[in-house]
Amino acid sequence: MRKTDTVNCTLVTERGAHLLEVRLAATFLTRFAGLMFRDALPPCQGVLLTPCSSVHSAFMRFPIDIVYLDSGGVVTKCVRGLRPWRASFSQTGRDALRRRFGRAVHALELASGAIDALGITQGDQLRHPHWHQQHRSSRSVRPANPEQRGASMIEFTVVGPLITMLGLTVLQYSMLFFAKGQINYAGFMAAREGAMTHASLSSVHDAYLRALVPLYGGGQTPVELASSLAKANADLGANGEGNVQIELLNPTSESFADWNDPTLQQALNSGGKRVIPNAGQAFKTQSVGATSGQTIQDANILKLRITQGYLPKVPFVNKIYTTYLKWLDPHTSAFHTKLVSDGRIPIVTSVTLHMQSDAIEPGTLVSSPGVGNNGTPIDPGSPPISNNPPPDCSNLGCDIHPPSGPADPPACNPFTDPAHCAPADCTPTAEMCCIPQGGPR
Repeated sequence: MRKTDTVNCTLVTERGAHLLEVRLAATFLTRFAGLMFRDALPPCQGVLLTPCSSVHSAFMRFPIDIVYLDSGGVVTKCVRGLRPWRASFSQTGRDALRRRFGRAVHALELASGAIDALGITQGDQLRHPHWHQQHRSSRSVRPANPEQRGASMIEFTVVGPLITMLGLTVLQYSMLFFAKGQINYAGFMAAREGAMTHASLSSVHDAYLRALVPLYGGGQTPVELASSLAKANADLGANGEGNVQIELLNPTSESFADWNDPTLQQALNSGGKRVIPNAGQAFKTQSVGATSGQTIQDANILKLRITQGYLPKVPFVNKIYTTYLKWLDPHTSAFHTKLVSDGRIPIVTSVTLHMQSDAIEPGTLVSSPGVGNNGTPIDPGSPPISNNPPPDCSNLGCDIHPPSGPADPPACNPFTDPAHCAPADCTPTAEMCCIPQGGPR
């Protein structure tokens, strides 16, 4: 019998004998491929991996049941519902009598739910022609092919780095997700400070750094808090000159031109800077300014856009992140380009609040003449995109140059091409998929 034959064999359990269609995978390549990238395993079909004492589900699309067998096909351990990107070992855990599971010689992969549907338990037996060709005792735990000892280690050497990189990627994304939440909170606190301090960008910057103290270590004493604040200040630096940029999107320069109050300029001693009044908004005119396209109520809305460069720290993954950001950079923002060139991930937070004080014109403003086109919104168009070729990240170097040779065809996606890629939807049951071959033992 060839090492890739598919045969009908009998699985004998306490519920009776059940006919299974089992494909034998007895070579390194067939064991390594297994069920990777395949559609769902049909009921009453299985894959017998031999020799095999551990199973991984990397690159699989569906959960499976695992039945570990000794050299004679006797069940030593059952594993239910092994999900994709997981691993299972035959000797880990204990049975109902608190005995540690023995090391298996073979592994039978079945559709998820087959163990419960067929009532497979420890001590049941799979009758397969492969056992008769081994000429070994059913109690032997030696591999059927001694020349293939160490094959599991070779498989792990191939799959292990992939699983490690996946874990590092998830770790880095989790850290980035946590940082984004803290940055969103800091942006709100900064906007609240700006709404109370006449839209002062220096006050906004200081409040933003104070709110980021937990991200840089936090603390329980004034000394620890001051140390974390110093770390945040050293990492981010001054507004627009370090690794953070705070932009005042509203009120704009045209807002101050339309709604400046000369009386408040003198009362607040603004030093000649224009002032937008905040008091009595409900009784103000609803007319639209000719330059800004805003009412005075619109001009009293504070809009901030904060861009911070987050430094990824997980090895290997950080270079992949930043390399792809360099590839996607449209070079429309000098600050964005500076961050990705320094190996940082730009995180953008936008905050909008009502002003609670009279806005005094800061030194840097966004100019937006004719905003709203006299009250009629206009379409700003699509954002710019990058036309650069993608980087080659087939190795840890993650080369920014385009890969050589023709591109591989896109992988089949069941969500966009259901007619060709939809997996089988079948739940295994003893009545539907398995043929009784005898009564209970």
